[in-house]
Amino acid sequence: MLSIRILVIGDDLMVLQSVKRFMQNDSTDVIYAMSVNEALNLLFHNEYSLVIMCIPLPVNSNDKYLRLVREKHPMPIIVIAPKLEVSEKVILFHAGANACFEQPLNVTLCVAQAHSLIKLYLNAKIADKKENPLVFGTELIINSIYRHIIIDGEPLELTRTEFDLLFYMAKHPNQIFSRQQLYRQVWGDDLGINGENTVRSHIGNLYKKLADVGKNYIQNTRGVGYKFVPPAGKE
Repeated sequence: MLSIRILVIGDDLMVLQSVKRFMQNDSTDVIYAMSVNEALNLLFHNEYSLVIMCIPLPVNSNDKYLRLVREKHPMPIIVIAPKLEVSEKVILFHAGANACFEQPLNVTLCVAQAHSLIKLYLNAKIADKKENPLVFGTELIINSIYRHIIIDGEPLELTRTEFDLLFYMAKHPNQIFSRQQLYRQVWGDDLGINGENTVRSHIGNLYKKLADVGKNYIQNTRGVGYKFVPPAGKE
């Protein structure tokens, strides 16, 4: 399955084909858009890790298209244009470009810059997805990055599923979740024939491990579901 998409906007087939030849592989797909409207439609329906825009001169009459793409989407943008004055490059950077290349294009340098920008972008996305630890005073710390549970300064060993259940409920203190809701969030599926027993079993194991260290964070509301009750005064 392709993990990286690159969108190339422009009507210069030589540039489009050069970029595709050098960058497309088993993990990267290169898609053409021959107009800005077509590009915006593609950007609306798909996620891209890089956009390469071929902008004809004069730059100051085309930078609006670059701004239009940049306002809606955070991925890096490389601009390819005929020979540029310094003032024109400044216009492009202010409009949202991350890199500018002049024609005739040095494809090797452009591809190297593209890989660098994609790597930075994907790393930033991963960092954004990392959640901060849940801290309930000094009594309870739940770290989702390292998957650690610290209670009163001591680690608590949980299985992967037990951790996921506790972390999800702890993100929503005092909110009651049905078994179906928990199954969908933790197992990523609708509650099946044995789903209720599966949730009940894992919650029971989690409850026992917490009880063994004198904690009662998970409470059962009979006939409704389960909730995480944080340490007193640490909501």
